Amino acid sequence: MKKTEITENINSKKVSYKVSLGGIVAALCLVMMFLTAVFPPLNMTLPLFAGMLISVVAIEVSTSWALVTYIVVSILSFFITPDKEAAIFFAALFGYYPVLKAAVDKMKTKIIAWLIKLIVFDAAMVLIYYITVYVLGTIDIFEEFGFLKEFMIPVLFIAINLIFVLYDYCLSVIKETYIKWFRPTFLRKFK
Repeated sequence: MKKTEITENINSKKVSYKVSLGGIVAALCLVMMFLTAVFPPLNMTLPLFAGMLISVVAIEVSTSWALVTYIVVSILSFFITPDKEAAIFFAALFGYYPVLKAAVDKMKTKIIAWLIKLIVFDAAMVLIYYITVYVLGTIDIFEEFGFLKEFMIPVLFIAINLIFVLYDYCLSVIKETYIKWFRPTFLRKFK
């Protein structure tokens, strides 16, 4: 075999690995998105876990492949997921956030990194709120509070931001566990 044929063979294996990993992760994400119809109380949790799977593509291949996988899952989830609210949660936040987090966490100034994360999260929450209420026509949760509405908006805002900080921390722990334990224990056999 010539040197160019060997290089082409190695490159085709790399591309086939990238495509197959992206396809497997996309399929698993779509199964999770579809399961939101089977388990309605998990309509925010399953998109969150699907987003965590997207980060596997970012770790194993690259962020650009992870973003392509995210776009594919986002588009397909609107077609196959009966729970459109779950598809919106995935597309507007949980699908891309683990990839964005990896990029933002590399910043030297942690305060600016956290500001970026919180701004992205809050913007996504506002977008999700308006789409679910005004496009999907779901019940406006703030109207349920009646005269306490003015007091509940800041309380809810603070609460979801605290939950977001916990989510961000959990993503860090899961990524660390994947890289330091799962990958060497289970994936070293396939490399």
